Amino acid sequence: MSKNKHKQQIFFFILAILWGILIFYLSSTPDLSSGLPSVYDLVLRKIAHIFVFMILTYLIASSFDKHSRPYLLFVIIAAVAYAFVDELHQVFVETRSGNPKDIIIDSVGVYFGIWLYKHRPPNILFKKFIK
Repeated sequence: MSKNKHKQQIFFFILAILWGILIFYLSSTPDLSSGLPSVYDLVLRKIAHIFVFMILTYLIASSFDKHSRPYLLFVIIAAVAYAFVDELHQVFVETRSGNPKDIIIDSVGVYFGIWLYKHRPPNILFKKFIK
């Protein structure tokens, strides 16, 4: 593996960790209400679940050498496991509750993250920034 490729993988791994910390921080916030009417707020929250887990999955997948192991299965398991841990964490946050349905919604984000990675890997999506 080239030195540059290894640096890219470390970069995406660090981004994945930072994104995971952001998810944890947002899950620690007692009230993330948007101020919109409840139906719109609910839809916005569920879209946010999908989006943040799509990004997390993409970053995790980008941190692996795709030729060294069956990495996508590991990426899917790791992202869904983090969704589970995130919901479990919310059980202990005041005014929040863990919802198993949110794990399923997060898994939709995991699917989209894998889809995005397969169709637009980092060397294509960030070709202006990655050399």
